[in-house]
Amino acid sequence: MIRWEELNPQQREVVRHTEGPVLALAGAGSGKTRSIIYRAAYLLNEKRVEPQRLLIVTFTNKAARELRSRLRHSFGLDTHSMWVGTFHGVCSRILRAESRHTGFESNFVIYDQDDQRALLKKVFKELDIDTERFQLGAAHQIISQQKSTLIRPADFFEFQKHTAATDTMAQVYDLYQKKLRQNNAMDFDDLLMHTAFLLHDNEDVRQWYAGQFRYVMIDEYQDTNYAQFKIVHLLAAEHRNLCVVGDDDQAIYSWRGATIKNILNFHKDYKGVAVYRLEENYRSTGHILNLAHSLITHNSGRHDKKLWTNLGDGEMPRLDVFERERDEARAVADAIGELQFTASLDEIVVLYRTNAQSRTLEAEMVKRGVPYAVVGGVNFFRRREVKDAIAYLRVLVNPDDSESLLRIINVPSRKIGATTIGRLLDFALRQSVNLYRAVMRSEENEALGKAAAKSVGAFADDMNRWNDMAANTPVPQLLMTLLDESGLLGRFEKSVDPQDEARAENLRELINAAAEFDEQHHESTGNHALVRDWLQDIALLTDLDTVDENKPTVKLMTMHNAKGLEFDHVFVVGLSDGLVPHRLNSEETDKLEEERRLLYVAMTRACRQLRLSYSHWRRDRDTIVHTDPSRFIAEFDSRYIEMDQAARYTAGEVGRGASGAFAAGYRKHRGRKQALRGDVTLESHKRWRIGARVRHKSFGEGVVLNVDGDGLDARLTVSFSGGQMKRIVGSFVKLVT
Repeated sequence: MIRWEELNPQQREVVRHTEGPVLALAGAGSGKTRSIIYRAAYLLNEKRVEPQRLLIVTFTNKAARELRSRLRHSFGLDTHSMWVGTFHGVCSRILRAESRHTGFESNFVIYDQDDQRALLKKVFKELDIDTERFQLGAAHQIISQQKSTLIRPADFFEFQKHTAATDTMAQVYDLYQKKLRQNNAMDFDDLLMHTAFLLHDNEDVRQWYAGQFRYVMIDEYQDTNYAQFKIVHLLAAEHRNLCVVGDDDQAIYSWRGATIKNILNFHKDYKGVAVYRLEENYRSTGHILNLAHSLITHNSGRHDKKLWTNLGDGEMPRLDVFERERDEARAVADAIGELQFTASLDEIVVLYRTNAQSRTLEAEMVKRGVPYAVVGGVNFFRRREVKDAIAYLRVLVNPDDSESLLRIINVPSRKIGATTIGRLLDFALRQSVNLYRAVMRSEENEALGKAAAKSVGAFADDMNRWNDMAANTPVPQLLMTLLDESGLLGRFEKSVDPQDEARAENLRELINAAAEFDEQHHESTGNHALVRDWLQDIALLTDLDTVDENKPTVKLMTMHNAKGLEFDHVFVVGLSDGLVPHRLNSEETDKLEEERRLLYVAMTRACRQLRLSYSHWRRDRDTIVHTDPSRFIAEFDSRYIEMDQAARYTAGEVGRGASGAFAAGYRKHRGRKQALRGDVTLESHKRWRIGARVRHKSFGEGVVLNVDGDGLDARLTVSFSGGQMKRIVGSFVKLVT
C-alpha cells in the first residue's frame, strides 16, 4: 500500500499523474528518488500495470539497484521483469535482443575508455597519422560528439566542410567504426547511437518497444544528450505517458554531449505537459540553501524555483582566504582532523574543480594520518592486472574480440612472441578467419615452428577448457579457476615485490566483486549470473558506482563526481578565477552558466556545514602564479555567509562595480584605502601580503612575492612588470589601489 503521509503535496501529484507527459523539477535534496519509487509502486499496485510495461531509466547502476531493492522490500513487489537501469544498460539489453537487425552478434563486448584509446592508436598507426599534428584525445572526443548527435561516418560531411583536418577525422572515424565491428565491440556512445537508429529505421522494432513500455520514467533528464532524447521520443511519442525528473540548475555535463535544452524545452516537445516543482529540501539547512540560491539566480537559462527547508537555518557557511594553495590544504586538513572526533569520516568530502588539485590535499591528509579516498582516480577495473583477467573472460564470451585476445595471448608469458603472433595474424588474413580461429587451428599453420606451435596449441587447449566451463559455472568459480590455471595470480603471489603483492590482492578482490554480483543477480533472478552479464555491469560502471559509502574515509573528488551524493560536511576549495569558473569556460555565456551550476551542485551537497576557500597563489605546472578570486564570490548574498576581514575584502574586490550584496561593503573599504593614499602610513603597511600590487617610482608596478617583517621596515621581494625582481624596503613602494 502507498503511504501517502510520507509524501509532500507536490510529490503526491507526481505519483498520481500517470497519464500524459509530466515534468518534475526536482531541486537538490528534494526527494526525487522517493517520488520515482512511489510512482512505480502506484502504477504496479494501484493501477495494476504489469511490471514489464514500465521503463525506468536511472543515473547509475547503483541507483537502479536501490530502486529495485526498495520496491521489493517496502512494497513487496516482484521486480524481476521490470526494465530498470541506466541508458547504456537498457540500450545494451535492447541491442542484444535485436542483434539480428544491427549487424552485431548478441555477445558483443563493450569497450571502456582504455580499450577505445588503444583501438584509436591502431587506427592512427594504420593511417600513418602524425600524433603531434593530430592528437589522439581530440579525435576520441570528436568521435564521441558525433555519435551523441547521431552523426555516423557516412553522414560526417553533411555537417562539416572538407579541410585537411576534417578529411583526416573522417578517415579516423570510419576506420575506428569498422574495427569495432570486426571485434564485435561497441563503445559507450555506440550503445546509444545504434539503439536510436534501430528504433528510427525499423518501424516494427520501434512499435514493439513503444507498445511494451507504456509508462516511461527518466531520471536526471537535464543530463541527457540528443541521442538519449531521440530514444525517449521514439519510445514515448505515441502514448505520451512520459515522466521526466530533473533539475536544470544541476545540468553540468555539456562537455560529454548533454544538452540543457532537453529539459528547458520539454514543454515544447510534449504539448500539454504537467509541471510540478519539488522545492522542499530534505538535505540542507536554510543558510546553505539561501546562499546557493543567491548564486544560481544569476543564471538566465533556468526554470524559476527556490528550495526551502524545515531543518532550520543551521550553521552559517564560511569563506576563508589563504595566501598559498598549501596553506589552504593545511587548513582544510586541520579542520577535518578536528571534525573526526565528532563526525564520521564518511560524512566529510573535499570538492575541487580539477583532478590535479587533489595532490596538495592528499599530502596534508597523509601528514595528519587522516584516512581518505580519491574518487575518480584510477578505477579498480582499469588496473593492468585486473584488465588482464577481464580480457580472458571477454574472449570466452566473444571470440571475435581480437583486441582482448592479443592482450592475453602471452600474459603470463607462454613464449608466444611478436613473431609468432604475426604469423597467426597472417594465417587469419589468408584463411579469412578471426584471430581466435587462427589460434584454434594452429596445427594447420605451417609458418609456425615446432616450439611456437606447441605453445599456441597449449593456449588453445586452455581456452577450450575454460570455454566449456563458462557455460555452466558460476562466475566466481570460473574466475578462480582461470586465475589459478593461467598463472595470472600465481606469478604475483610468488614475487617478493610489495607491488606484486598489491596486484595479487587486487585479483583476489576481483573474485570478491564477482561473488558479490553473483549474489545480487541470484537474489533478483533466482539464477547464477552469466559471465556476459557481469562484464556488462563492469563496463557500465561510473565513478559514482564505485564509491564505497560505508568505508570510513574522507572523500576527495571533483565537483562533477559529487553529483548525486550528499555529505554532512563539505569543503569546496580552489575558488579562483580560472578554476571556478574554469579558464576554458569563462567567456561564453552558456559555458559560464554551466560553471555556475557546477559550483551550485558542489554547495548543495552539504547537509550541515559548508566551507568555501580560495588562495592567492597556486602552482601551475612548474611556476607559482597569482590568482584572482572567483567572480562567483561576488554573487553570494552576504547575509548567508560568514567571512573574516581578508575574505570580505576579497569578495569586495571581485564585486567591484557589481550591484550585489558586497558592493556597499566594498565601497566602504575602498574609501578607507583612498584616504590612506599619498602619505605612507604604518597602518596601511601592516597589511603587506603576498600578491599585493605595489608601485615604485623607478621600476613601475609589481607584485609582492615574499614579505619579511611588518610596516615601513618590511623587506619585500617584488616582481615588476618589466621583468625585474627586486628586494625593496616597504617605505619605498606604495600599495596600488
